[in-house]
Amino acid sequence: MKRSKSHSGLLSAAVVSLILGVPASALAQVDAVKGALRKGAQQAQEAAKKPEAQKDAKEGESKSDASKALILFSKSPIDPAKPENLTTAFKAGENIYGLVQVEKTWRHLLGKGDKSATKIEVPFDMLVDGEQVDFQYITIKKPEAIDSQVLVFDIAPDPAKMTAYKDPGFEYAEGKGRRKIGPDTYTYNLGELKPGKHAVRFQIRSYGDIFSAGEFTLEGDDYKPYAALRERILAEAFTVATLPKAQMANKELEATMRKLLENAGWKDIRKLVIVDKDWWLDRAEGGDSPIVSRHLAAAAAAKDEDGKFFWRVCTFHQQKLLDGSFGPLELTDQGTKKPILEENIDK
Repeated sequence: MKRSKSHSGLLSAAVVSLILGVPASALAQVDAVKGALRKGAQQAQEAAKKPEAQKDAKEGESKSDASKALILFSKSPIDPAKPENLTTAFKAGENIYGLVQVEKTWRHLLGKGDKSATKIEVPFDMLVDGEQVDFQYITIKKPEAIDSQVLVFDIAPDPAKMTAYKDPGFEYAEGKGRRKIGPDTYTYNLGELKPGKHAVRFQIRSYGDIFSAGEFTLEGDDYKPYAALRERILAEAFTVATLPKAQMANKELEATMRKLLENAGWKDIRKLVIVDKDWWLDRAEGGDSPIVSRHLAAAAAAKDEDGKFFWRVCTFHQQKLLDGSFGPLELTDQGTKKPILEENIDK
């Protein structure tokens, strides 16, 4: 016949009481105390496990949120409210569109929740076969876009369906070769690819933190169609192109820049604006090494010999002298020549 744990406990207490001469009731109380202590210890262990479980739950929640931070791709424009016809495999020459999704609004993700922020810079990485080929910013200035969790971006669009460069609520910074981030740069990079299969990755990265990422494969024997597409994209973009906004007002400096451009062969300069907020310092070897010069950039529009208008972002330098001052202004780079409509020069 089986004995219950309570009967077993009482029997043990009785035997011990006979051996030690201690009342059985007292030993039973001791057993009860020991049982309570064991129960308390078990409860403490369970309580100690709860924070870890909560931590794991939070980490799981975080990972779940992060899974929503994706960059999506399609062969047709993507509706942010209802992304459809998505793919991660393209053939050379096909149109490519992108959509960035992030787990928080741009204001909270990159603007630290600042309610007074009027623009947010979104840092884009482009990598091909694991190598970075471009890093630059798209600046969001539209309030409704700043407070959203998506960003539509064109990679290799049909010019007629392109959204890049047309909305003044978004600014596209210039990078390598004075090419603007977006389809200008992206089709240039794709047009440079060698025949074969390539992995193309885009990511939103700031100081080592990746907030959203996506990758697709691109395969083909000829990537030159993207170079041709770029020319069509630029032609479309230039119909709405305007000069960058002035970031510094210095009439004397602007007059000197105009004179240097005229000496370089420019005629009928219609407008010039300094597009840097302050001088950039050039150091001998970076870091805290000695300053050797400083420079500024200015955008200038002029009339060409064929009667059409163009503009360039030009760079001007001043060399640092032995006495610590800076020498005369020099025109050191005239940038890429881009057409612009006359009516857009003063917009």
